[in-house]
Amino acid sequence: MSVKYYRMLFPTPQNKVKSSPLRNYTALVVKNNPDILHQFTIRWSFWLFNTPLHVKHQNAAEVYTFILTDAATQTEAYGIFHLFIQNQEGVSPYQASFGSFEIAERVSHSEFAEWLIGIEEFAKTLGISGLHIKHYPTCYNPSRSTFIRRGLLRRGFELRQSTENQFIAVTNRSFDDSLHTSERRRLRKCLRAGFRFEEWLNPPPKEVYAFIEQNRQLLGYSLSFSFEQLQLWLNIFPEYFRVFCVKDGDTLASLSITVRVGESTLYNFCPADNLDYRTYSPAVLLNKGLYSECQYKGISILDLGVSVNETGASKPSLKRFKENLGAKNCEKYFFYKKL
Repeated sequence: MSVKYYRMLFPTPQNKVKSSPLRNYTALVVKNNPDILHQFTIRWSFWLFNTPLHVKHQNAAEVYTFILTDAATQTEAYGIFHLFIQNQEGVSPYQASFGSFEIAERVSHSEFAEWLIGIEEFAKTLGISGLHIKHYPTCYNPSRSTFIRRGLLRRGFELRQSTENQFIAVTNRSFDDSLHTSERRRLRKCLRAGFRFEEWLNPPPKEVYAFIEQNRQLLGYSLSFSFEQLQLWLNIFPEYFRVFCVKDGDTLASLSITVRVGESTLYNFCPADNLDYRTYSPAVLLNKGLYSECQYKGISILDLGVSVNETGASKPSLKRFKENLGAKNCEKYFFYKKL
């Protein structure tokens, strides 16, 4: 039984309804209203960057939310995708670490392909010249990542970039068990000096930003986000964006902004050290504390991010440090298709 492929939920002069061989599904698209997702039953938890609240605060002038729902009642969602418009290009995300698709296990490869065809055709009616998709690290959900990668490549997307991403699998084992000898030695040095790990509760955004900015300037890098963005994250998403630190008495030796990306994932988003403590390497104690935080909260992945400099070039020394902490490698995909 054929169903309408798109039911437009906003007026547009290109409102052309197409038929599709998709069975049991209807594909919907909504302009500048990600909150519509609250109207659907969704049997998984979104990644933070795909939640309606975060999508709204990415501050794009134009965003389209695509929903794959059941044809009978249109009450349950089985796939979602946010497409932001930037300079006549479609991007996912706009201002976040990743966007991409979220798809239920029940959706088949052929159904995903049909949904993609509809999204591409709709994008063409907007005059979009290409689609850019930044996918989450594959360690977050290996099976869905493989599914999405295969589906995009079959539809003619190119894998424009695949970057190694480091993560620590959180288990019942001690953090120390996987440490390289050199990092274990530095950890003992921090502990002997009386350094302590703690969460910085209600951190003043100006102080956090100033600490990170000074660290980056001394290393010759610029920050990838503004003070206003940090302020927004800490004020609007306090349960997701949290600051942890290592202190020597009252002096900050190291800190990191962490992001609870999903129920099972904590992202060590923006670590920074007080370079006066370089010989101690307090980042080892910081990561030990984050690992313990994950164990306590039932989080199975501590994401350490990609090891690149501000130009995107590989940074082997940073990758080696993460591997010395016990990190493993996964991939972070960037897809593109010219329309």
